[in-house]
Amino acid sequence: MISMLKSILRGFGYAAKGILRTVRQERNFRIHLVAVVRVSCFSALYGVTAEQWIILVILFGLVLSLELLNTAVEKTVDLMTSDRHPLAEIAKDAAAGSVLISAVASVVVAVLMFRDPVKWGMVWEKICNPICLISLVIFLIFALLFVWGGKRK
Repeated sequence: MISMLKSILRGFGYAAKGILRTVRQERNFRIHLVAVVRVSCFSALYGVTAEQWIILVILFGLVLSLELLNTAVEKTVDLMTSDRHPLAEIAKDAAAGSVLISAVASVVVAVLMFRDPVKWGMVWEKICNPICLISLVIFLIFALLFVWGGKRK
């Protein structure tokens, strides 16, 4: 029983290691993480319902998971060949396309979810105070440093 628990925990450790490595090495993954934080903050100000939060969390998970899979495909293809091969190009492009489709679908859902102009006015009033504006600028600076500050490949 204890060895099974150790095996399960080791599996979680490998997964966490893969996620952290991707955060450190893949700029696009960091861009998606910043988008998750921004959309989450905006959603809280906008006052989304519990059902809308469920949809957002599913979309966040989908986009981030596909970005991880895209990275796995790219690294596997790079491991298998250093030559430009049409099949390698197809694999990489298809994996990247899956991320693009999920990201575009997420934007469409967000546009539909956040279409109430009255709520936009309420959000605007909330963010137009000096403390909130300063917080937004600080977040933007940290987001830029986070996105472009990772390890180079």
